[in-house]
Formats: sequence, structure tokens, C-alpha cells
Amino acid sequence: MTTSVTRTKPSARMDEILACAAELFYEKGYHATTIEDVARKVGMLKGSLYYYIRSKEDLLYELLLGIIVKGVDHASKAIDGVADPTERLEKAVEAQIEHIIQNQTYVGLFLHEFDTLSGKRQKRIQEEMVKYQKMFVDAIRDGQKVGQFVDADPILLTDAILGMTNWIYRWYPGTRAPSLDGVKKTFIAFIMSGIKQR
Repeated sequence: MTTSVTRTKPSARMDEILACAAELFYEKGYHATTIEDVARKVGMLKGSLYYYIRSKEDLLYELLLGIIVKGVDHASKAIDGVADPTERLEKAVEAQIEHIIQNQTYVGLFLHEFDTLSGKRQKRIQEEMVKYQKMFVDAIRDGQKVGQFVDADPILLTDAILGMTNWIYRWYPGTRAPSLDGVKKTFIAFIMSGIKQR
């Protein structure tokens, strides 16, 4: 992952540190992972790691903020200039699925450890989460206005869509290893069959 928002010392080494921290936090859990674990995995002394970060929470914050910002950017580009609400929602769902499958460790870490962060940092990430959710809510509301989608709470519908697709990180690729296109087509068909006005 190359997206960075808070780091003060951008470098390939920092990218490596973040990648190692993400793997450890995801596999062992944030609380069970120590700074020593991260330093060992990266191949440096604990003291050297503090040149790049001040605390273990700095690593978690960088990772979680980075992945949600990356998700917002990916979805924004996917729906940019798309006026038709149905097409926009489909593209947003496709972007969501792509983002999850291409960043499974980071997305899984985000979903597991978001509540771990302290207040101000959690609030900053929530700002990006609101931006992300709004893309789906706006598409649904616009579709409802022109009679394309069912008359239901657009925020609840968005939560249903995101909740269902978020779970992909837990089972993909699975024993059958479905293709990315296959997952996108199946989920979009399922979602649209439920949300489209008949």
C-alpha cells in the first residue's frame, strides 16, 4: 500500500514497516503484537523503528487511515461523471469489491481494529468513512427520486450493501477461487435484484 496521510518520513523503508505491521496486526491481533515483533519482522532494532514512528498506535492509525483514503479515492474515480443512478451504484459496488479483494489484509485489519484507535484519530477516520458511505447513499437517493430503486431508508440500504461486501475479505478466494469478475457480477446481480423498483 502506498497511500500515506500522516507520515513525516516517507520512504520505501516506511512502506515495508507498514506492510509488516499490517500482516502482524492482522494475524496476531493489534494488542498481541509488540513493537519488537514489528522490528524483528522488518529486520531492524526496536530503537531504529522509532526513527519512523512514535508508537504502535501510530502504525495502526497510518494503516487504517491509509486504506480508507485509498478506498474513497478508488470509488470516487469509478463513479466520476456517471449520471445514471443505477450505473453509478453498480460502479460503486464494483469498486468496493475490487478494493476489498486487492487489499484483503488491510481491509480486514480496518474492520477488526478500527475501535482500537483513540478518540481524535477515530474521528478523523470516521470523516473518510462518511465520504465513502455518502457515495452509495447519494446514488441510492438519486435512484429513488427517479423511481429506479425501492422506497427504503438509503442509509440502511447502504449499510446492507457495504456489510455484505465487506465480508468478502473473510472468504476470498476460498476453495473454488472465483474470479474477481465473477464475484462482482454475482454480487451486483444479487444487490440489484433487491434494490431495483419492480
